[in-house]
Amino acid sequence: MDRMRSLYLFLALALVSPSSGAAQEGVEISLIPRLGLLSPGNSLYEEFKNFSGDGYVEWTNGSLGRAALAGVALEMGYGDPGVRIRGEVARSFEGWLTATHGVLIPRVYFDPPRVVNTWFDLPAAVTWASLQAILPTRLSFRGIAPYVLLGFSGKWYSFGPPNPENTVGAILPSDGFEPSADLGGGVTVGLFGLTLEAQVRDNINKYWERTQHDLSFSAGLVWRVR
Repeated sequence: MDRMRSLYLFLALALVSPSSGAAQEGVEISLIPRLGLLSPGNSLYEEFKNFSGDGYVEWTNGSLGRAALAGVALEMGYGDPGVRIRGEVARSFEGWLTATHGVLIPRVYFDPPRVVNTWFDLPAAVTWASLQAILPTRLSFRGIAPYVLLGFSGKWYSFGPPNPENTVGAILPSDGFEPSADLGGGVTVGLFGLTLEAQVRDNINKYWERTQHDLSFSAGLVWRVR
């Protein structure tokens, strides 16, 4: 009987102990600076001009190149493990857009049709402000904890002046805001008392009615604020 009382007392103390699961259900706040690489989709846009009556067809297409990526996230969670809410801002750096302006010149007597191309380079940057849900999985192993990411972003495209100067009437991209969705996953790893994070994310939106899949690969350091 005394042994049973001792066991009940031990369980009661365990339930109210600061190291118990109940004590771990407080709000946790983390700051996550990150660096990575942005790998945009193959084509940002393609726009045509048709000139009726003379046979000419004119178009411009543009593609974003890979760029460095930097950002910072503020994450809040309740319980361990549990769904976490993350707000993040990120921006690409040293990015470029390559645009090609083409004109199809029709056949003139014995001269065959031909295409005249003009190429442009434009400085380009993409900025995100995101709200994400971080969904932990039950596959943790030796400090490695994978998760799934779902969220929405406001995405801002910005472009610099073209090189060379646009003297051929090319349709060049414009600065602007686009809503987008986030889908991805990552892992957190405990190492030497630090928590590191690696992430792969697909940011999906439309630009000039063309669906974009912009992949980002990044790593960050999880700094527990609270």
